[in-house]
Amino acid sequence: MSEEPETLFESLGGATAVAEVIDEMYARVIADKELAHFFQGSDVDRIKRMQVEFVSAMIDGPVKYSGAELTDIHRGRGIERRHFSLFCGHMLDALASRGVSPVMIDQILGRLAMYSDKVTGATNVDG
Repeated sequence: MSEEPETLFESLGGATAVAEVIDEMYARVIADKELAHFFQGSDVDRIKRMQVEFVSAMIDGPVKYSGAELTDIHRGRGIERRHFSLFCGHMLDALASRGVSPVMIDQILGRLAMYSDKVTGATNVDG
């Protein structure tokens, strides 16, 4: 008898762990002078709740993302690939600070990278 493999969501530690990672990541993002202006005047607590939902769904948790389509949310905000990369760097740091393995960090960031075009409005011309 073989058991189903554990999901990234389960391996990370479930809902509590995702929420803790997102809290730490946003503390880093808001402190980043290159990214902070994107969140001025925003309800950061609401954004964090939606991000917990999004990341949980992205890593195969038992959660369905209920927010708006990513392209619509980020359109016209001037978010460039370098901003997305900085954001991902803060995710990496938040995961690493919690002792998440490099392999798991790569898997999570790999999934997050698939949304780069939706967040930046860029088009991947290389396929």
